[in-house]
Amino acid sequence: MRGFRNLPALKSLAMATGAVVMGLASQPAAAQATIESANDLKFEFVPYLWLAGVRTDLKLGPLPANTVHVSSTSLLKALDFAAMGTLEARKGDWGGLLDLQYIRLGVSNQLAGGLLGAFNVRLVEQIYTISGFYRVVNSPSVEVDLIGGARYANIQTTQSFDPSLLGPGRQDQSTTAWWNGIVGVRALVPLNDKWSLMGYLDGGDGNGSTSWQAIAGTSYQYSPTTSFKFGYRYLSFDRKDDNPGAIKKMAMGGIYLGAGFKF
Repeated sequence: MRGFRNLPALKSLAMATGAVVMGLASQPAAAQATIESANDLKFEFVPYLWLAGVRTDLKLGPLPANTVHVSSTSLLKALDFAAMGTLEARKGDWGGLLDLQYIRLGVSNQLAGGLLGAFNVRLVEQIYTISGFYRVVNSPSVEVDLIGGARYANIQTTQSFDPSLLGPGRQDQSTTAWWNGIVGVRALVPLNDKWSLMGYLDGGDGNGSTSWQAIAGTSYQYSPTTSFKFGYRYLSFDRKDDNPGAIKKMAMGGIYLGAGFKF
């Protein structure tokens, strides 16, 4: 009878022991699931709009270089079409990204205050950046990626001149394209479970041209798969004067707005 009186206590002890054993047994599986999740191939697609002011030095035939300037506030008036997006892939500490930009602008300007007539310029810009990266710092307070890759720029200019003292009207078209190898660094700083900061800097050289880019941004994690991104971005090209094509210098800077979708 004494054993039967202790039966509830023995039963409780057995249940508790079983729970502890099951918990210990499940820990390796949980750890393995975490490792597998960290090493899974993950993607993020970010369509965005970059409201960048554009300043370009054009060589107008026999005339000295002329600067075409479109401010960020007047960009939408000059903008004919734009498509922009970034695709990023990551597996563990390794990853890669592809950034695509297609912009079509139309602007007008006067020569010598209008005394020598005016010209209309249509710019079609294609800028593609492809790079790989490796995470060298991965801590709860900061994540740092080293970046290496290439940037391709293809800029088509169509210049139409009004009749003036310089002669009858005419239209010229040229296409300038070049590659730059680039190296850079990116830092991600989580502020909490929703907000994070991002800083990016790269520079490159090649085909008689140099370029550099800087980005300072903020991201808000709306859901596990969706985030909203905004910040400021600046991109600059500088080409040697003896390079063919009308484009000699170009600088683009302004705010960007985008949304990230993970899958």
